Amino acid sequence: MPIHTRRNASPRSLQLKQAILAVFKREAPAARRLEEFSETDWTTVLWWLDISGIALYFLDEVRRQSLYPCIPHSIITELESRMERNRERTRGLLREAWYLGRQFDAAGIPYALLKGISLVPHSVPDAGLRWQTDLDFLVARRGLRCARQTVSRLGYSLHADTGSVLEFRAGRTGKPDMAKLYSAQCQRALELHVDEDHSELLIRSHMREFEGARLATLSAQDILVQQALHMLKHLCGEHTRLSWVLEFRRHIEARREDTAFWIAAEEIAAQTRNGDLAMGVAMWLAQSNFGLGGVDVPGQWKVERLPERVVLWLKLYAGELLLADSVASKLYALLRQEIPSRPGEHKSTRKILVPSRFPSPITRPSPQEPTRERAARYLIEIRHFITRLRFHVIEGIRFAIEASRWRREAAKCGR
Repeated sequence: MPIHTRRNASPRSLQLKQAILAVFKREAPAARRLEEFSETDWTTVLWWLDISGIALYFLDEVRRQSLYPCIPHSIITELESRMERNRERTRGLLREAWYLGRQFDAAGIPYALLKGISLVPHSVPDAGLRWQTDLDFLVARRGLRCARQTVSRLGYSLHADTGSVLEFRAGRTGKPDMAKLYSAQCQRALELHVDEDHSELLIRSHMREFEGARLATLSAQDILVQQALHMLKHLCGEHTRLSWVLEFRRHIEARREDTAFWIAAEEIAAQTRNGDLAMGVAMWLAQSNFGLGGVDVPGQWKVERLPERVVLWLKLYAGELLLADSVASKLYALLRQEIPSRPGEHKSTRKILVPSRFPSPITRPSPQEPTRERAARYLIEIRHFITRLRFHVIEGIRFAIEASRWRREAAKCGR
């Protein structure tokens, strides 16, 4: 996805976005609020619907609540086209996941499918509604070498390695194209998330069936806690999708009467580094954006138990970032300083503001790459570099301005 610097929503656009959120909350006047906006207004928020990941979820809610007459026909047509293309891509991802799972099983590699399709049905009512670009698998460190060999035999090559996550690519890369956001891609993407040997997550994993395909996934309670940890991780990074908040909210509402589930989830969160903090932040986001009617939030996850400065950051910036017409910001550096670190971890705000390395390549050469194709690929990389440079300059200036405000507000909080 192309990176854009943060653009706050215009007042009219913000009003429409809030009306869209009201649809998910199933507020009584939702239909009347939607009717107030013109086709032009709707066109301006299509980009946000896409990058936030809620475009197809919104279309599904419109269908469920019979709100088609409240939205311009051209917008419905656009969303339905996205839905059709996304369903095709999701079927392809499921086939790929099933095939990889079979290969891991054959090689004796303990694994679990993460996120994506595994969120069906409690977080995601229909896999075809979720915008997903890659596959994520959890593997134990002792099985990593064999897993790498397995994915390599399937045509994947290593693209990036952080130590805990290995990112692979297969197929040809091309210029990022928003017009193909929901379409099946020539390039395939895969991430292997590495956990320690004797991983509790893998011990608790179990086999599930998705449209006839059997795959190992995390336990239901682990899925919920990992959703919260995933959100906290991305809040401490450049981009967080609103759809992740919606999926989390749907999960907890689906489990609201399951006492045994909540007891197990509380135990897992308590034993996971920053687990309770992540669950508290995720609960705050879910309540603020979509409401949590009828859900009895455990005491340790209520807003009163969150650190004051974390709550301050959420109140000042979370809503603005989730509703902004952008996919990136540097304000996460302020929150990152408030999250407990791993032993020996050093958090450097300076490295966030002034990166010491060039951006990672977004393309890779094909075998026997023709000169013309190489030149086109270099041009893509140059444009990507310029875009990232512009992002760092503009967002760095914005961060410097906002950091002054943050210091004043944070000084009023206790540690």
